[in-house]
Amino acid sequence: MEMKKFCKRRTSAWVISIVILAATVISGGALSSASAQYDYARALQYSLMMYDANMCGTGVEENSRYTWRGDCHVYDAELPLDSTNTNMSDGFISRNSSVLDPDGTGTIDVAGGFHDAGDHVKFGMPQVYSASTLGWGFYEFREQFEELGQDVHTKRILRYFNDYLMKVTFRDSSGDVVAYCYQVGDGDVDHAYWDPPEENTMFRRGWFATEELPSTDCISGAAASLAINYMNFKDEDPQYAEKSLDYAKALFDFAYSNNKEVNDDGPKIYYASSKWEDDYCWAGVWLYLATQDDFYLDEVFKYYDYYAPAWWTHCWNDMWPGTAIIMAQINDKYDSNSSNFEDRLRQASGMDQWAEIDFWSQVELLVQNWMNGETVTITPGGYAFLNRWGSARYNTATQLVALVYDKHNNGDSPSQYSEWARDQMNYLMGDNPNNLSYIVGYNDNSVEFPHHRAASRTSNAEDPSTHEHVLYGALVGGPGENDEHIDVTHDYIYNEVTIDYNTAFVGAAAGLYRFFGDSSMSVTPNFPPDGRELGDSSGGDDDDTPPTILYGDLNGDGLIDSTDITLMGRYILEIVDEFDVPLEAADLNGDGVVDSSDHIILRRYLLEMISEFPVEQ
Repeated sequence: MEMKKFCKRRTSAWVISIVILAATVISGGALSSASAQYDYARALQYSLMMYDANMCGTGVEENSRYTWRGDCHVYDAELPLDSTNTNMSDGFISRNSSVLDPDGTGTIDVAGGFHDAGDHVKFGMPQVYSASTLGWGFYEFREQFEELGQDVHTKRILRYFNDYLMKVTFRDSSGDVVAYCYQVGDGDVDHAYWDPPEENTMFRRGWFATEELPSTDCISGAAASLAINYMNFKDEDPQYAEKSLDYAKALFDFAYSNNKEVNDDGPKIYYASSKWEDDYCWAGVWLYLATQDDFYLDEVFKYYDYYAPAWWTHCWNDMWPGTAIIMAQINDKYDSNSSNFEDRLRQASGMDQWAEIDFWSQVELLVQNWMNGETVTITPGGYAFLNRWGSARYNTATQLVALVYDKHNNGDSPSQYSEWARDQMNYLMGDNPNNLSYIVGYNDNSVEFPHHRAASRTSNAEDPSTHEHVLYGALVGGPGENDEHIDVTHDYIYNEVTIDYNTAFVGAAAGLYRFFGDSSMSVTPNFPPDGRELGDSSGGDDDDTPPTILYGDLNGDGLIDSTDITLMGRYILEIVDEFDVPLEAADLNGDGVVDSSDHIILRRYLLEMISEFPVEQ
């Protein structure tokens, strides 16, 4: 099929369009007074780049948009299979050699995944937390990712995360999990180096969860991420989604069937988990959402800590806030007209039979506690400060919680909670006593010296030289409790950057754009500068087959709905220059022009005034 050439005659349609578009052009709400300094579209776009910077393994050059990142630690693909290079006993390895080493090479392949931070360890808990929370943010605010053209990039990152989680899950012929690699690299060894990952050749031990060392927290976190991955891909790639779900079930079954315990063998002091119950329930709620299998809810109710969500926030060592939100969504969807779920929780957990249960209430209390200073320190500049180790990650995680709460409880519109989240994000973007943005590369006032080896390319962490590469979108540790900050490379508190610092930041940016996005906000074209051109999100090759056109579907989700009319409006007003589908899909009257006439036609279609478009007649 020969594609038409389209005239971009849009500005001439401005007067006609402006009245028609006023109610529909801004996704999620009315116009905001925010200037371009507070640009949630650009923040979303930039925030994803942290994951391009931290990819590890033999697939970096095929998946990272940064040309300065290459394949690294490729020797992880041939980790010697013995009790020196792994934490598995020689007896366990021998008994399970057919699963761990089917080719008899004496090695095991654990290449891939993501470096934790500016260092090069692949730590278990932040890896699965980052994967699952990034997937959760995409699940909640997918429309905004698609509207801003960030869905393809996000799905590539999610695949890289979850493909790795499946790769390092070793299953026998019955599908049962024998071992799961939750960490590669030793923090004590790694932190003695300061070199780019492509040049690093340090000793990298592998740590595995087995029946001897169950590591319920890491195993459950991986199961949760894969269950979320199923939810995100089930409509567009059912085969891949089903594979993700199959692995999620197998990992959860391992956690269910073996002794339940956390394991600090490997993470040591760096990421020593304090509990496994939250991770186990985080996996359980997502698996129930994916399958509606009551087994998973039974397991959740056994260990669910009803009052826990309100007293810290969502992070790698506390998954209760996210778990409560998904549990509340499940209750709304499947038990809104009865108290069955609440009664089951009371019985399974030993709660008082008359105790009032409202799953959303503890989520709301969390946000209130952050707003009024009950569980945080409010700095002189108005910033909610929880802890000096990554204050910005905790803050953006609570922003995400607040935004998701409003999506499901306030008619999908912003309340005081989302407005609080906006104010906190604006602080991090530069509305603070230091006039400093804590997002690298976001504006001229951004921090410049993140604690990151690959980006800096300095001789050592104390080298004050300008970094060779800009680590766009990385959220640094953030300010202290008096708004203070130190912008030097060697500071691994104020200027630390990690994959878990960015993961809730991504979702928060998308949620803020949903509620407060306006015409001053836009993504940066041709970004990053001199970046790699990558194919589709599944890594497939392009061909010359013309795409199938579904007229009116402008974001490629297979549906024609209000999102599409918003996209058309933004195109006509020249807020966006293109769609994720061929422009022809928006030319609903077939005149070769996308203008207000097409907007009127689409509006009539959505109002069921017409059943097909003129171009189809």
